[in-house]
Amino acid sequence: MQFDKTHIQIRNRTESELLDISLHIFRRFPIPILLSFLVIAIPLVLLNDLLLSHVLTLEFNTPQYGVNSIVEQEFTTSDLSFKTYLYLQVVLIITQAPIASILSTLMLSKLIFNEKPTIKGLIRDAKSCFWNILMAFGLRRCVLIMMGLLVLLLDTGPSGRATVMTFYTLTFITLLFVRGNRPYTLEIILLERPGKDPAKGMTLSQRSKMLHTATGGNVMGRSMFGMLVGVVFSLCLYGAITFFSISLFTESGTIESSVFTARWLFPISCWLAVCYTSVVRFMNYIDTRILTEGWEAELKIRTEAYKLEQRQQLGTSW
Repeated sequence: MQFDKTHIQIRNRTESELLDISLHIFRRFPIPILLSFLVIAIPLVLLNDLLLSHVLTLEFNTPQYGVNSIVEQEFTTSDLSFKTYLYLQVVLIITQAPIASILSTLMLSKLIFNEKPTIKGLIRDAKSCFWNILMAFGLRRCVLIMMGLLVLLLDTGPSGRATVMTFYTLTFITLLFVRGNRPYTLEIILLERPGKDPAKGMTLSQRSKMLHTATGGNVMGRSMFGMLVGVVFSLCLYGAITFFSISLFTESGTIESSVFTARWLFPISCWLAVCYTSVVRFMNYIDTRILTEGWEAELKIRTEAYKLEQRQQLGTSW
């Protein structure tokens, strides 16, 4: 690893500078970042469609709609199912976003230091962190629970669906609060590899507390700002993708099937936004370490130590 030869200058930056440098990184390495991201994102897109496609066919008629005409009743039912599908899709994508960015985060950590990683190597590195990721995100951050709740919508009645949706929303709000306070858990697991024994070094919870509480509300503010940027970016991508789809693949100038846009165009735009926000989160993680730990100075010291070690090895081989 070339600590003194990085593709970006390691220094403290503002929020706007981090957004800008993230775009530059994405422009510099579009294929590696997208490829490593899509390895996990594509299976998640298909899995989410499997879990949510039935929502578009659910009956959401409530008693107060019984006085309406048949046409009004059918419109209300389809409209509610469509909006419910979009809501669940958004919540599920936000919940799964850290999982989808596992390989892209590892890829970024290699590319910045001029390494040439392979997908197989990244998968091997990710496997070594499997149990930490499963515990931190699958269980503690309720990714598996959120996905399991969607299965309950299949065979429940209107009152049961309302209960599931309420619990689903409350769980999601709690998740947002936890993630806002601890946004760099994935980077800590993948890049710092904390142990489980406190006697041998800091554990994940200790390291997370040390990194996230050092700057107070700055971490929460940046996390929420990044999520807001991701929402705006996904809406812009959705508009662009829809426009080009209409222009290139339709003759009438409109997409007749709203189901197609909901099941495929909208999720694709959201996942592309997640790919960009994963780069932003990675840069925020580096910036936080620079701000709290003087990481740029540590890299310079490591560089000089590596050069000194190389000189000593050369001297002993004479």
